[in-house]
Amino acid sequence: MRELLILEPFRPEHMERIREAAGENWTIHFHPQGLPEAELKAALSTAEVVCGAPAPRLLHKTGSVKWLQLVSAGTDAYTNGGVPFPEGMRLTNASGAFGHIISQYVVAQILSIMLNLPGYHCQQQQELWNDLGPVASLEGATVLIFGTGNIGTEITERLKGFHTCNVGVCRNTSRPRPGFDRLCTMEEAADWLPKADVVIGCIPASPASHHYMNEERLSSMKPGAVLINVGRGSFIDSDALVKVLESGLLRGAAMDVTEPEPLPVGHPLWKLPNCLITPHTSGGSFGRHIGTENRICDILCENLRRWNQGEGLKNLVL
Repeated sequence: MRELLILEPFRPEHMERIREAAGENWTIHFHPQGLPEAELKAALSTAEVVCGAPAPRLLHKTGSVKWLQLVSAGTDAYTNGGVPFPEGMRLTNASGAFGHIISQYVVAQILSIMLNLPGYHCQQQQELWNDLGPVASLEGATVLIFGTGNIGTEITERLKGFHTCNVGVCRNTSRPRPGFDRLCTMEEAADWLPKADVVIGCIPASPASHHYMNEERLSSMKPGAVLINVGRGSFIDSDALVKVLESGLLRGAAMDVTEPEPLPVGHPLWKLPNCLITPHTSGGSFGRHIGTENRICDILCENLRRWNQGEGLKNLVL
């Protein structure tokens, strides 16, 4: 029998779908709480397919695993870490499962900053009744979105009702991308920073994106603009962001990802009233939202069917 090792807490209804997708020739070992390392090594030594995130170093000590399915979109630990991914092993991620919920987080943070809601919440704690002054509006705003994949596209869907002009930043600008009014490269995006009312980072880590938003580019942003980051913390130079936020150039920023991460106690970003920080929770795989869990299950089941049929896998990274 072929063996499928699942290390993630899928719901009972999801496990039924996974068993159906795998078929009768598979034995499924389900360990929703994970396994101690010794037991995990033993399980990896006989599994053909693994759904979960075992330590990269453990994958080199098994000759049986042919395909690793992650339940996250990020693959940094396997593609940019110190341990090379085993040659010949397939790696797939769960890209496409998170855009529906992350896009709602993004719009919520934009509106919160534009409408002074964090300030009013702080006033409530002090029992103060003061008008905090002018607000901004998303109506007709220019939104510069770094990343035109699932998350970026879902953001444009959420923004449709505000009639925004959505500018997508991507490597290939020749391919049409639904929801985006304009496309530009990373190099060309610098020219859009002074024009954008909102700038959103939702791209994976790469040498090209590392500290792309440095002090020079942050300082070039439109006065009163809003900055959101839900991709990778390394996209924004945290020290430079502190300086620019303290200058009052931006209306505010919302950071779901930071560099470093977790953000250390005592870091200046914690104390800035125009910076909203959440602990990398805008998406989340399990225990956050049933819709996300359903989508992760969809990806695994489809890929199991493809694996059985000898077809190419969805979300293939390596």
